[in-house]
This record gives sequence, C-alpha cells and structure tokens, in this order.
Amino acid sequence: MIDLTLVALVLFIGLANFYFTQWFIRYAKIKRITDYPNKRSSHNVPTPRGGGFGFVLFIISALIVYAFLNNILLETEFLVFLMSSTLVAFIGWLDDKNDLSKEFRFAVQSAAAILVIIFISNLDLFYIPFVGLLNLGLFGAFLALLWITATTNIFNFMDGVDGIASVQALSAAIGWTIFAYLWQVPVLFAVNIFVVAGIVSFLVYNWSPAKIFMGDVGSVFLGFLFAIMPFIAAYYSDQVSIGETIWLAGILLWPFLFDGTITFFRRLYKGENVFEAHRTHLYQKLNVAGWEHSGISKLYLSISLVCIGLAVAFIMAPDFIRIVIFATLLVASFIFARYVHSISTANETVS
Repeated sequence: MIDLTLVALVLFIGLANFYFTQWFIRYAKIKRITDYPNKRSSHNVPTPRGGGFGFVLFIISALIVYAFLNNILLETEFLVFLMSSTLVAFIGWLDDKNDLSKEFRFAVQSAAAILVIIFISNLDLFYIPFVGLLNLGLFGAFLALLWITATTNIFNFMDGVDGIASVQALSAAIGWTIFAYLWQVPVLFAVNIFVVAGIVSFLVYNWSPAKIFMGDVGSVFLGFLFAIMPFIAAYYSDQVSIGETIWLAGILLWPFLFDGTITFFRRLYKGENVFEAHRTHLYQKLNVAGWEHSGISKLYLSISLVCIGLAVAFIMAPDFIRIVIFATLLVASFIFARYVHSISTANETVS
C-alpha cells in the first residue's frame, strides 16, 4: 500500500499546507476573517480563522491525484465521497467568511449525507454483540443520516480550545490508518494518511497559543469525513460491514462524541436552546476551572490514543469482550464527566 507516489503526496500535503497556512494567517488578518472573543469564547484575543482551508484543499487535491493514478477517480462511490466532503467544506468556508444561517448549513450537510446514503448499500444491517446483524430496513438509512449530521456538528462544536480538534482528528486518522493496513484497504489508508499529513502541518500553528483556528471549513470537513469513514471502510473492504465499522468510528471519536452528546442532553433537560452557542461542554468547563488550552488538548489527545487501542481490541475481540470494552469506556466517561462537574462547581462556589 505504501509506494513512492503515496509518500510524495504525503510530503506534498505536509509541506504545502505548512507554507500555505503561514501565508493564510497574514491573508486572514488583511481580509478580517477573524474570531473575536465574546462571553462564550475560550480565547482572549482576536484570532484568524478559516485555516482549515489549506489542509482541506491539499487533502482533496492529493485524493484526486491518487484516485486518478489508481483508476478509481470516476467510480461513482468515490466521486460521492469526494463531492459530498468538498461540498460540506465549501459551505464551511462560506460560513467562515459570511456567517451563514444554521438552517442553511444543516440543510446542505443533510443533502451531502443523503448523497452518501443513497449510493452506499447495506445500511439496513446493524451489528450488536451477541445479537449479530439486525435488519433495520429504512430505519437504518434514518440512523445513518442522524449519525452523519450529528457527528459533523459535534466535531464543529467541540473545536473550542487551541489544538483540540486537530489532535482528535489526528488520533482518529491514525486509528483508521491502522485498520486500513490490517484490512489491506489502500483507499482507506490513503485518505487517512493524507489527513495525518494535513493536520500535523496545521497543528504547528494551531497549538496553544494558536496563531490561527481551523474554522468551520476545517472542522465540518473533518467531522463529515470521519462520519462517513465507516461507510468508506465498509465499501472498500470485504472483511467488515457498516454495522461493525460504525462501532469503530464511535470509539475513535469517543472523546468528542461523549462530550458533545452528554452536553446536548444536559442542556435539553434544563430546557436550554440546544442550538445556541454556549460554554458548557466538558472541555469548556475545564477551561473555566483554570485548565490551560494545551493541558485540555493533551488530555483529550491522551484519551483519544487510549481509544485507538480500545478500537483495535474491539475489532479483534469476541462479543463478550466487546461489551466489556464499550461498558468500561462508558463508565469511565461518566466518572470523568462527574469529576469535571465537581471541579466546575467548586470553581463557581469560590468565584
């Protein structure tokens, strides 16, 4: 799977994005593509945004070259994956520049998700340990739509402190690269090694104190891409089904998915508007309690790396161990949430 062409494309993404992002920081300042701090922000100074434009541009360009050289560029399924991801990123870029409405953004994301769902088969089959594959019928397509749109937006919402979205993307891409190697799926390997190259070169500028934010163009692209990654894996591999790869995707994105989901339901329970910006995610509570951006991102990176190991163990383990892995992850996450809530409450009491 690893050849000189792939190595050349990886080096191209890394170097091109490194220098492009350096230039883009100056460009964003001139064009005032900037995040200005407000009461819900975790940063204190105006910071350029939209820096994800670079890694999106070079990852997509490299994928086109890779697909052309491997004679898959005109395959319907590959074009669907490529076009839907590009569409979501493009709308993210317009939002970075012009602040589009939530309704319009969600409509486009849903359309892109539906495009993927229409052209990918076996969405009606879902795997549950000890139960096996369940035939969900059309409900499977609805769950797929919910998964893609929810994951895309959670990833976007979680991009709130320096480096956190970058390290989550980096760890998830590394996880999928491992699976691609184990299953011998060249396309899956290429997609994720390209993401690794783009994120590593961007993280140089995005680490605390961040010189630039990836913006919606980067976060919704990554969220959407990782949301459809299990579909890509299941389509190109004859060793796993979408019912199994969805579990792996959930584990690899667990830090973001758990934080985003528990925050959503907590705010829903309190009667808050779940679609309004806020500062009550677990990572934001850590920041309010005094944690530095770098400390929070390192913590989430550490959890993400553990999740890679759990995902590898999950795919290789029998059903009983799979349940134990998921249950342990769930219990540990609620303990973590309780800890964050306790230090947040203590901080509010002191204040």
